[in-house]
Amino acid sequence: MDTLQTLALQSWCEASNEGLLVLDTRGTVCLINKRLQDLFKLTSKPETVEELLRQTQNATPELRTLLTQDSTLSTAQWGEMRLPKPSTQRLNWYQIILREGEAAIGSVTIFRDVGVQGQLEVAKQSFLSMISHDLRTPLSTIMGFAELLYHNLGNLSTDEQKEFVEHIIKNATQLSRYTQIALDIMYLEANLQDFQVEQVALGNFVKHWLNDALHRFSATRLVYHNSITDNRNTEIAPAALHKILYILVEFALEESALDEPVDIRLVYNSTQAHILIKHRATKLSPGEVEGLFQLMRPRDLSEAGRPQLHRMQLYVANLLARKQQGYLTLRTGEADHYEIDLALPLVAQS
Repeated sequence: MDTLQTLALQSWCEASNEGLLVLDTRGTVCLINKRLQDLFKLTSKPETVEELLRQTQNATPELRTLLTQDSTLSTAQWGEMRLPKPSTQRLNWYQIILREGEAAIGSVTIFRDVGVQGQLEVAKQSFLSMISHDLRTPLSTIMGFAELLYHNLGNLSTDEQKEFVEHIIKNATQLSRYTQIALDIMYLEANLQDFQVEQVALGNFVKHWLNDALHRFSATRLVYHNSITDNRNTEIAPAALHKILYILVEFALEESALDEPVDIRLVYNSTQAHILIKHRATKLSPGEVEGLFQLMRPRDLSEAGRPQLHRMQLYVANLLARKQQGYLTLRTGEADHYEIDLALPLVAQS
């Protein structure tokens, strides 16, 4: 890393109220600011990734995965993690790759505290304002077409009646999905959702889920790559995992072109299983990516500003993953390529 880059990053580290970590490709800590040292409760300034992980006592599996994986193939990654116990704080993180020419020379990771009560309340109020507005839109359409149909039944042709009914069905479906998302968030945020957790053989589960999904989604676009014969177990609620996968795959299909495949892979490391969903999200702009797994941000309530349902559901998927002691990560690559990583803890093998 050249002197100019180092000086610029050093200045940023000192001025920022976010946690910042700069690493080179050898795992050396080039810069770490005081904010991040305070968040991780470090007793001294670490010089290497391994030293940083030792000081956090390896209590945060997401941190080890983030800092030790080969991230040079991505241009950016987003995700969330828990701080080491007994803290209940959660951090959003955003990692970008530093390059000299075409060669990756390191990374900058920005950590933001999302547990600040004031920020959380603003986000919740924004979501409530948004959802109350967006529920009224399809409801008004349903009532309008239903009244027209009722009062003009004898004057409408068969095609006109069919068109009115189609509008009612379309908006009723949309209203149902909005309502389900709002209920999911309410129950999950309030810890009212009751999950029956059991040991699940992930290899079999993903295959069975895929067989079911092919009846709901386009069979020609879902591609399952799995060379793993080891059927490792995780403790999870099957219904929750079903829902998470449906949300993530629907998002990948909606954000990519109709002729683009969505690749699904299952991989293991020593302590975690990773269900990877790779796709090319041509409709997703870089500015929209960072907040995808977060509660809805403030926005204008015009028709143009309405969120898309398949994006809103990602917050539900993130909440469900947390309840299963898992987490979601989004990575970006070249030419609009994205990878969603659903990480789940594995049951220790005897």
